[in-house]
Amino acid sequence: MNMNQLIIFHEVARLESFTRASEQLCLTQPGISKHIKQLEDYYNTRLFDRLGKKVVVTQAGAVLFKATEEIIGLLKATKERIDDIKGLKGGKLKVGASFTLGIYIIPELLNRFRQEYPDVELSLDISMSHEISKKLITNDLDIGFLGAPSDDERVLTKELLSDQLVLIVAPHHKWKNRKKIHVTELLNEPFLMSRQGSGTRTTIETQLKQNNIQFGKVIEFGNTEAIKKAVITGIGVSILSIHAVENEVRSGLLKTLILADLQLKRTFYLAYHANKYLSYATRALIDLVQQGAKQNS
Repeated sequence: MNMNQLIIFHEVARLESFTRASEQLCLTQPGISKHIKQLEDYYNTRLFDRLGKKVVVTQAGAVLFKATEEIIGLLKATKERIDDIKGLKGGKLKVGASFTLGIYIIPELLNRFRQEYPDVELSLDISMSHEISKKLITNDLDIGFLGAPSDDERVLTKELLSDQLVLIVAPHHKWKNRKKIHVTELLNEPFLMSRQGSGTRTTIETQLKQNNIQFGKVIEFGNTEAIKKAVITGIGVSILSIHAVENEVRSGLLKTLILADLQLKRTFYLAYHANKYLSYATRALIDLVQQGAKQNS
């Protein structure tokens, strides 16, 4: 057994595919199979069950996968510590953010970071808050920015900045000349909402539940941009972050209204793995983001 075989096993188990693992590791599929066979010979047991094109770990494979996850995490942390000795003169920083943060807030902060530390390679993964949380746990991300706190104790979350949610309608909507809408009036309007897992949706549903209100005409959309375009065309109304609609409101494509009876404020969170070593690059980004949050608060 050698480390290379463990890394190959880990990728096959993580991706549940020999084909995708071979692409990820830039190895041939027969080469992948050979290494897995050698590992199975070493442990004298089968590590995978083949279910068509998909492979899943056996009970023994699950035990080994947990071990390789810890080993690979330790190796990554060791490299980060060694990179820290060289200072911020290289390395990678993998950032994850929920949609509102990832599209409308974080890119500007990453640009400031890049100007200050041009040698650090940045990547930004934009996804649902709960998906970002999962990737922090599996060490696929170094730091995350969430629209809702994680309920997993392995993820540390810190309050970053507050966000105002606003009711938006098309400029030709029947409410165009009104300033305030009561929440019960929304029951008669098609309401556009992002899919389950969105921080914005979680906040809205929590507020509605506290007021014993449940929308009847909900239309789900995949992301914030799709919701905005649908509202502009008059399909329905929605509630979104003020950060997400600034440009459209300024250009007259959308109109914001005060929604009575609901406390439409939420908090954005900074998140990272509780047991992860924070590299110089990660800590530098955290400092920069926290300073930016103070300026915007």
